[in-house]
Amino acid sequence: MSQSPTIVKRVKPEIVNIEAIPDLKLIYPKAFPDERGFFSETYNMEDWANDLGFKEIIKQDNHSYSKYGVLRGLHTQPGMGKLVSVISGKIFDVAVDIRPGSETYGKWHGVELDAESKTIFWIPSGFLHGFQCLSKEGAHVVYKCSAGYDPKTEFGINPFDEDINIIWPLTNKNELIISERDQQHGSFKDLKKE
Repeated sequence: MSQSPTIVKRVKPEIVNIEAIPDLKLIYPKAFPDERGFFSETYNMEDWANDLGFKEIIKQDNHSYSKYGVLRGLHTQPGMGKLVSVISGKIFDVAVDIRPGSETYGKWHGVELDAESKTIFWIPSGFLHGFQCLSKEGAHVVYKCSAGYDPKTEFGINPFDEDINIIWPLTNKNELIISERDQQHGSFKDLKKE
């Protein structure tokens, strides 16, 4: 029998700007735990617009499962923002600012997301995104996106790019599972030349 996650009760959603890169946000949705388990409202367009000032329109909802040690990314698609959350397991989620002219261009921020906290990471358009699965049982990750997927405009940067220098929690190369495609992505220097 699986153990229920420990959920913090929240009757109103909350939003917090990431101090180092203020356009990145952590959103804490409504959550109602009780003896049966819990109920969580993971998105409400009207409430979030009124209570949080969050006015993004969600156009696509994706769900991925990753085994322990999987590293996905770094990917981006112009015009697509993402609300990223975890429904089972734990990940280290990363966003990298690649907006030309931004004061935080080339800076990254990482946050642990898990099923218990119900925290949602808002990554707006103009950021690379990637994550590493930290939980032995794997992780189910949900992305609510502000645009539909377009393979013609999506691109990526190598997750181990030295100029970005992300400090990933899992460093043992024998534990990592990375797609051939993600390993072949170009460098941040190449992106800056474009």
